[in-house]
Amino acid sequence: MRVLVVEDDLRMARLVERSLKEDGHAVVVSHDGAEGLDLARDDSFDAVVLDVMLPRINGFEILKTIRAERRTTPILMLTARDAPQDTIGGLNLGADDYLTKPFHVDVFLARVRAVSRRGQVTQFSNLEVGCFTLNRATHELRCGKDAILLTHKEYILLELLMRRAGQVILRNQLIEAAWGFDSDITDNSLDVCVSSLRNKLSPYENRQLIRTIRGRGYMLVNEG
Repeated sequence: MRVLVVEDDLRMARLVERSLKEDGHAVVVSHDGAEGLDLARDDSFDAVVLDVMLPRINGFEILKTIRAERRTTPILMLTARDAPQDTIGGLNLGADDYLTKPFHVDVFLARVRAVSRRGQVTQFSNLEVGCFTLNRATHELRCGKDAILLTHKEYILLELLMRRAGQVILRNQLIEAAWGFDSDITDNSLDVCVSSLRNKLSPYENRQLIRTIRGRGYMLVNEG
């Protein structure tokens, strides 16, 4: 992968850069927020590791600008700010994950690999499969005039399945997306959530949209 690291702490930047290179990745490092924003606009990066406290432009502003420009490079926020409101704020602005310092290098590398697997996707405001339209801004699911109420986790799972319709999404990818990387939930929790989601979709479609791929995960079928 090609990874951009925006981190003004030189010692931390060297640690992150060395760890990523030893893991086999190409790394570009910036120590400045304004420069980091310019670099983050390069869609050739597979992932961005972004600090919050940066000179000139902070990480939250960079994240907000990048997402407002509809750029979809996976972004891992890496910061010493561990207050819940900071984590929630970063995720709400469009971060793919949020890791606080200090951290274990192996956990950091696993998080980078996890966010990069989600890949860049076209940021349509609505996703459509069959009769269903999912509004990514309001999290509202509709079939025609009918609104279908989703829980937060059901929305996350359906959004990932819809934007990668026709592809198998592995169980661990679905769990990471909905419950977090370091979640200790059982596989049964994922199955229960998918079953609930299927029950909400089934009255509107005479086919099973979400297919179980035995031993691997699930796939949303985007075919008649």
